[in-house]
Amino acid sequence: MGKKPDETLKQRIIDAAWDLFYENGYAETTVNDIIKKANTSKGGFYYYFKKKDDLLNSLYVIFDREYEKFYTKLDKSINAIRQLEMVNQYVCFFIDANVSFELLSELYISQLATRKQEAFLSPDRYFFRMVREIIETGQERGEIRSDMDAFTLAQHILLLERGILINWCVRSGEFSLGGKGHDDFKLYTSFLGKQQENVN
Repeated sequence: MGKKPDETLKQRIIDAAWDLFYENGYAETTVNDIIKKANTSKGGFYYYFKKKDDLLNSLYVIFDREYEKFYTKLDKSINAIRQLEMVNQYVCFFIDANVSFELLSELYISQLATRKQEAFLSPDRYFFRMVREIIETGQERGEIRSDMDAFTLAQHILLLERGILINWCVRSGEFSLGGKGHDDFKLYTSFLGKQQENVN
């Protein structure tokens, strides 16, 4: 029988890697450092990851974990657009405090080099499913425009989030994501509001 995946070990490796990336920098962290901090073996590491670069995309696992933690406690009776703004601000502050712009830049550089970004764009991501759920509820309650489907609007938000983060990286983290980054996000939410019908 084949070896069964140990999701606890995989998560431990991811958490150890990002702790080290944040403390020492991505370039200065080795696979051996990660193995030691995660208290595993080379076999355990390479069962899940072929190389250190593969861990970069795991940042979305960490982001989604934070989204889920916040959204689970969020009052769903709040206006849907306000919910989206609150989730965005929470994660912006989380990134501000826990992920340097250098680390995020490494992620985007890796994606450009390999032309792989499945994790970010996947509709199976918790973030995408959460945003789509909020939008669908908002459309049912008449809070969000219904002339565009929830899937398309969720994609727009995903691309907006990426644009804000890339701008933060390009500008060397010179502004607060929880401040200016969130304000930039709020500029888009007026587009999400229920649209008035044209009267001829």
